[in-house]
Amino acid sequence: MIKTTASVLFKYAGLIGALVYLIAMNLLNQLPLDVGDGIVHYSIAKVSWSQPAFFLDHWGKPLFTLLSSGFAQISFKWHIGFNILVFTLTCLVTFRLFKHLSIAKAYYFFFPLLLICIPDYVNCLLAGMTETLFGLLLVTAVLLAFLQRWTLFALVVSLAPFARSEGMLVVIAALFLLAIVSQWKSIPFLLTGFIIYGIIGWGLIGSFWWYFENNPYPEKSIYGSGPWFHYLDTWKNHFGLISMCLLPIGLFGSLVAFKRKLIPNFGWIFLFGMGIWLGIIVIHSIFWAYGMRGSAGLTRIATLGLPVAMVFILIGCHFVTKELNTIPHLVGGIFITALFVKEIRELPYPLHANAFEEILLQSAEYIGEKYPNKTVYYYHPLIAWRLNVGIKDYPSLLNQSCFNNNPESIDQLPVGTIVVRDPQFGPVEHGLNQETMDALENKLIRVKTFKATKPYEVYTGEPVEVVIYRIAPRITKQNIR
Repeated sequence: MIKTTASVLFKYAGLIGALVYLIAMNLLNQLPLDVGDGIVHYSIAKVSWSQPAFFLDHWGKPLFTLLSSGFAQISFKWHIGFNILVFTLTCLVTFRLFKHLSIAKAYYFFFPLLLICIPDYVNCLLAGMTETLFGLLLVTAVLLAFLQRWTLFALVVSLAPFARSEGMLVVIAALFLLAIVSQWKSIPFLLTGFIIYGIIGWGLIGSFWWYFENNPYPEKSIYGSGPWFHYLDTWKNHFGLISMCLLPIGLFGSLVAFKRKLIPNFGWIFLFGMGIWLGIIVIHSIFWAYGMRGSAGLTRIATLGLPVAMVFILIGCHFVTKELNTIPHLVGGIFITALFVKEIRELPYPLHANAFEEILLQSAEYIGEKYPNKTVYYYHPLIAWRLNVGIKDYPSLLNQSCFNNNPESIDQLPVGTIVVRDPQFGPVEHGLNQETMDALENKLIRVKTFKATKPYEVYTGEPVEVVIYRIAPRITKQNIR
């Protein structure tokens, strides 16, 4: 009895420890981890109950918005709590898979800790990003494939495009997998998500084909382009040191499992899961290299298939380590545990404001104090977050807007309107580049400038300062007289 209890405790100790860490960091973080998309996802989920069309917002990811919206109604911290729940379910689904494949209990302990040692993955968790839900769907699909529950597999896969646009790759890969294992009757169920969301779109916005018609990603990226090997150069961010150490062992063990036919359909399911993980990285490498589809070279994109990659790496490791005796197990366990401690301690949490975020918060507080009843045009989401306003809340005195580098759009604003320009979003998303600002020199009054007091750089290369402007009185012939 004591031995059984100890075994169960060890099996779940990694998950419990990971959850304690994530919950503590969520409570202690002083501001959002991602002050761009993270706040956008929260705001879309929050406003969806009053404006249901946002349930179909591509940027917010429809399935993520639907499932997280209840949490978002409570608070931003609860919204992050939804992602912690997703992480928990990802681990439990993986445990069910390990049980089905008779994987050693040590890997139950390792899996949750392995995930939170990867900087980009834990950042997505604590920032309220959508990558984690996609990872859960993919792990669930792999479990159902091993269980040979092919219709349920197809149903889960059909939802992937509504968790992330990369889900289209999952649907295509699933189509091939179902064909290879001769599960023809399950193939039509890959359309389930499209049919359900098509009907919803028809009812909410009058379009059955909204998924394809409302793609928000422009063919040419506004963020420019970068090197082909960007995701290889940044492997430690999105794959992690420990994962890299385990990768060759996991691949060798997976090859052994395939050669010895230890698991039915292992080779095809391995190619399905690992192929999606690598496929997403390759596709986004192309997008970033050629500046396509709104790509910004974000390394967190590579974590979309990460949980499944970790699953197969650990399965492979199991088929290697089960051939070893006690001493190698003990030495390896101590070494990996020491690496866990090292990697988790190096994570930058709890989070405190950096030099740029400090001046954003200061500018928001200044606006709240000096112009509580003025209409404000801004872009950086941290401004709205600090003033406790959802960026998608309408009507509101705060308006996240893009001026499209058109000086005439400023002319249409009432005299006295406040414009807040920051160096990160100002010249691109806000549509106020330097040329536009020069053209508006006599139409904007600089009210206040907040400059960073510590070294910091933004990708635009502009000075790190937030400037608050007020629309100047119009110059007319009567004024001149």
